[in-house]
Parts: sequence; structure tokens; C-alpha cells
Amino acid sequence: MYNFFVKKKYFRTFAKMKKTISLTILLLGCMFLCDKTPAQNLSEGAQKNERRADSLYRRYEFARARDIYAQMAQTAEGQDKNRLELKSIACQNGQAMLQYVSSPTIVTRKVQEKMDFYLYYPKISSVGHFIHAPQGLPSTSDTLYLPDGKNTLYYSTKTNSGDWDIFITRKMEDGSWSAPEALGNTVNSKGNELFPFLSPDGKRLYFSSNGHYGAGGYDLYVSVWDEAGQKWELAQNMGFPYSSPSDDLFFYITPDGKYAAFSSTRSLDDPDSRLYSPTRIISYVVDYEEEPVKHRATPEEAYGLSRLRSGTVMTQQQRDSINNAAVAKALEGVERKSGLAEMDSVSRKLTERYTAAAQKVRALRSQQEKLQASQTNYRALYSGLSDRLMGELEEDEATLKRDSLEAIKDRISQSETAMYTVSQQIMEVEKEIRSIEDMFMSTGVVVPSSKAFKSSEQLKAETETGVAQEEEENIANLLSSKSPVEEPDDFKVERIRPKVDLSFKIQKKGVLVDLEDFPEGLIYQIRFLSSTKKLTEASFKGFSPVFERTTNGRYTYSAGAFSNYSDAYRQLSRVKKAGFASATIVAFENGKAVPLEVARKKEAPTQKTTAQKGKKGSYNVVISSKDSSLETPLMKLVQSTGKDIAKISSGGEYQFICGPFSSQKEAEDLAGKLRAASDKNISVEAVK
Repeated sequence: MYNFFVKKKYFRTFAKMKKTISLTILLLGCMFLCDKTPAQNLSEGAQKNERRADSLYRRYEFARARDIYAQMAQTAEGQDKNRLELKSIACQNGQAMLQYVSSPTIVTRKVQEKMDFYLYYPKISSVGHFIHAPQGLPSTSDTLYLPDGKNTLYYSTKTNSGDWDIFITRKMEDGSWSAPEALGNTVNSKGNELFPFLSPDGKRLYFSSNGHYGAGGYDLYVSVWDEAGQKWELAQNMGFPYSSPSDDLFFYITPDGKYAAFSSTRSLDDPDSRLYSPTRIISYVVDYEEEPVKHRATPEEAYGLSRLRSGTVMTQQQRDSINNAAVAKALEGVERKSGLAEMDSVSRKLTERYTAAAQKVRALRSQQEKLQASQTNYRALYSGLSDRLMGELEEDEATLKRDSLEAIKDRISQSETAMYTVSQQIMEVEKEIRSIEDMFMSTGVVVPSSKAFKSSEQLKAETETGVAQEEEENIANLLSSKSPVEEPDDFKVERIRPKVDLSFKIQKKGVLVDLEDFPEGLIYQIRFLSSTKKLTEASFKGFSPVFERTTNGRYTYSAGAFSNYSDAYRQLSRVKKAGFASATIVAFENGKAVPLEVARKKEAPTQKTTAQKGKKGSYNVVISSKDSSLETPLMKLVQSTGKDIAKISSGGEYQFICGPFSSQKEAEDLAGKLRAASDKNISVEAVK
């Protein structure tokens, strides 16, 4: 929706700013289900035929399903006809997509709840974390993933047309984020685009859509960045088995580029299946391939691949067996090095626990070292800035440095909290290690060296860097841990506000305008309402624009935004006639209230110049009076000319200057009418 905004404003939120935002997860619940509009007027036999076609469609028998849908569409009407035609098109697309099928290597899979399935994606929190979307982005129900090191955010939001499109915002030099703008039609379609994810190298944008070429429901797509043209290329369907006739969502690549994850409702969205579970989704982990090899497949082959179980797919028991065999082989090395002929099952389990605990301690100590290093840097920076503040600085520079010191102080405090948490974790794991060592000693078993479980490459890396390499995660557990969703750190997003019509009007319904749209400079308003409680637009008698202010617990409402006093004065009588007899004119300069007398004095020189400007030979009508305002009859005569009017005060007397008139006769005509209606001193003066 930011496309329609034209005035810059900022939202400021929370305490700190993260460097990077690159992924938005939309908590849409069941919104991402494909259209399941029930049959409206089909006979029982026709409904049975449609269910049969649906079954063929789900089994990738697209040609057979299309024939049934197309034949039924010929005699159907209304929503039934539209639904059947769309299904026929999806079958036609699916038949073509059978020519380009890939065979990913399956790592693992797990059934999740739809509402938070993405929180279980593997290793996703190792280089960032999830946060609730802050104010300044379209929806507070969004969840953002913040990795490190990028300066762009791709996210999906609802547009004025009701569809969901992908937008981009970029980090600017001042640390704020630019007003979001929609990506072009190579990415966005007339349907919905959800779950955008930027690849670690920034060259590929993955997302889900139900508006591009696909086989029905939400499919997975990728758009490649065109460096020469500086734009995203036309999105391409990732094909079977990544996409399917069901809803396929959120394609994600692990930070190391080794694995990819995505989720799908396949096998769960068939109401006729015993596996039917509309609130659940299956998350898959596969070996990541940037350009997978594709081949032609029969419907049977494509369906088998879509289940992500056949071919290279292993069952959980098979994977567990392989993992256990690997552990057994490693333990054999421990047995040989420790001089043990055999190791009973209890000792084996103790050894496994000991190794896992030792690895965890190394990882925590590595984290502790990084925190200590960053804390040292922050303290050095704090000390340097403190010393500079002792010198002679301009007030603005000193204020800026004090603000920086507060920010660094906050970082140090956070680092200390994190250090304490890690230290507590290390103490707990070391306690477990000592307990296991005691058990080893009591049974006479030699404590195994954790190096026996490391590869030569890992040992070499540890020698060179001094930092323990993380052990390869057990692939069976990639989807087992849930990432937390945190409150967002501070950042401000440039916000483009819609252009507001500030011309005063009285219409059918009053319009309350955001105070952020109040114009700069000297502005007059008509204050017409004051209340101890917030009022609705129904109370404004059709006034537009109306601005609301709160002072000492009271709400005041002022109408219009007039650049000069005379314009506000002309509308004051209309406001009073609408039922606000106590309405008064108030003045503001750059958004701050100023006394009316002060505003009039500032305005007078400008208005005098305006009233007196004109070509040589033009004329002004001057009304001299001891009163600070003109009587209503005189004001109406002046207003009828459509000329500017300015008031000048001098020595307790006032001059009202009306003009300029292009001819002396025109000025004299007005002067004559004014003299007939008043005994004031009225003259015509030539503009010099």
C-alpha cells in the first residue's frame, strides 16, 4: 500500500537496530489453502465425478482429470463452471510440468502445525532470529527473520486490491529503512505472493504464489537477479516435486548452502483420505541444488517423487540404523585406543553422552570467547568516546556523542547478560561431564578422547583457528527444535503517507486527519470543539480536514489549515452557523501553537506585499479604522471582489488594504460602496 503514499514520515520503535532483514513469514493460518469452493448446483452424480477427477488430479493423472473437468464445465453454471475451468487449466499446466521433474535427495521430513511450522526450519536461528514485525511495516501479525549482513528486506503484504504482493525496503545511510515499494510483475501477479526468501548470495528470490503458471494451489517459484538490467527476472515454477497440486510454501536454504527446506499440505489436504489434517503441514529437508537436473516423468513417477519417500529417500529407521552404525564404528576406535576389548551397552551410552556434552561445552566456550571479544571492543569504544567528551565540543556534537555512549552502554549490558547465560549453561554441562566421568571411574572404564570422534579436517581447522568446529547435526533432528519469536530491536522505517486534501470543506461526513500531515509554516485553524473524551467523525458536522490534539487530558478539534488569517475569518461564520457558536481562530507555526496577535504581526508584512503588488498604475482601496476588525457588511463587500486583504496596525489605528485593482475606476467603485455602508475613512491609493 506504500505506493500510494507521497509524504515522508518515520516510525521509531523499540531500543536497538539490527543490520539485516531478509525474510518475512506471514502468519496466514488457513489463508494459504487453495480455493476449496464447494459445489453449488451440481447433482449428486456430478459431484461424484468431480471427486473422482480430484483424486486423479492429486495422483498426477492430469490428462484424465482434465477431460472430466472440461466435460463437466460445458454444462455447469456460475461458480461451478468457473471452478471447473480453473481446475482444467491447472491440469493442463500440470501435464506440461511433467516434462521437467527433478529428483532431490531427501534428508528428513516432519509433520508440523501450520501456524508455526517455519520456526522448526533447520539451523535458521544460527545466524539470526525471528522477531514480531515492528510498527512501520504493514501488519503486526507478521513475523520477520533477521539474518546478519544484508541491507534489504523482502516481505509480503496485502495491497489495496486485496491480494498479497512482495515488497522491498532498503537500509539507508542514516540507518533507517526506505519506504517499501512493490516488486514488478515479473514477481508479483494478480494472485497472492507469500513467504519470500532471498538466497544467501542474494541472487535468487524464492517465494510461494497462486497467481503464476502452476499446477494449482500455491506453488514454489524462483526469480533470478539480472545484474545487467538491475531487475528480477520472470519467476519460474520450481517444478515437481517441489511444487505439487497442493499448497507448497516457504522454500528456504540453510546458511551453509547444504540443505533446503520447504513445506507442503500434500497428503494432508484430501478430505477423502484417512491422513486428512487441514491444520497441519509437512516440512521437508532435502540436499540443496541450485540448478537441479530435470527429466520427463510419467504420472506414476511424478506422484512417487512427490511423496518424497521413494528412490534415495530413507525411512527414519534406516537413517537411525546408519547413524547407529557410524557411532559404533567411532566407538571401535575408542575401544582400540583405550585398550578395551569390549564395551558393554551402558558404557557405550555413557560414551555417547560424554562426547555430546564435550562438544556442547566447546561450542559454548567458543560463543563465550566471541562475547568477551565484542565486550572488550565495546568497552574500548566507550572509553575513547568518554575521553573525547572531556574536550571542548560543540553542543550538537557533544549531544550526539552522549547518545552514542548510551547506545554502547546498552550493548555492553546486553553482552554481560548473554555472557552470564552462557556461563550458566557451561556450568550445567560441565556438571554433567563430571557426573559421567565419576561413573566411568567407578566402572573402571577409561574416559574416551573426544578427538576420536573428529575428522582430520576438523582437527586441522581447530589447530589453525583455535575454535572448535560444530559437529554435523544428526539429520534426523534437523526439524526437532523450535526457534523463539522475539520482540524486535529498534529500527525506523521510512513511511510515505498519502497526500491529504487540506482545503476547507463542509461535506456529508467529517474527515479526521493525522496530525503528522499538519503543514509547516504559519497556519491558522478554527478551533470548534473541546472534550474530555475522544470524539468520532460524526461529531464534526461534515468539517474537513479536522485535526485532533490532546492537552492536559482534554481533546481539542480544529478545522482547516489556512495560510492567512483572512481565509480563516471567512470560514469562521460557516463554522458558527453549523452549531459551534464559541468557535475561535487559533494559530500555529511549524506545528506549535502561537498567540494570535503574534501570528498576525508576522503575517502582515507578507500580506501587505501581496496586497500591494502589481504593475505600475494598479490601485488599492485602504480602509482606516480604530477597530481591529471590519464590520460584517464591509467585510462582505470586500470579499465580493475576490481581492486579497491585509491588515496593518500603527499607533493604535488599523489599515485594511484591499487590492490590487487594475484600474482606478474599479477601485473607486468599491470605495464608493464602502463609504455608503460606513463612515470610516476610505481612500484609493495608487501602487507605486
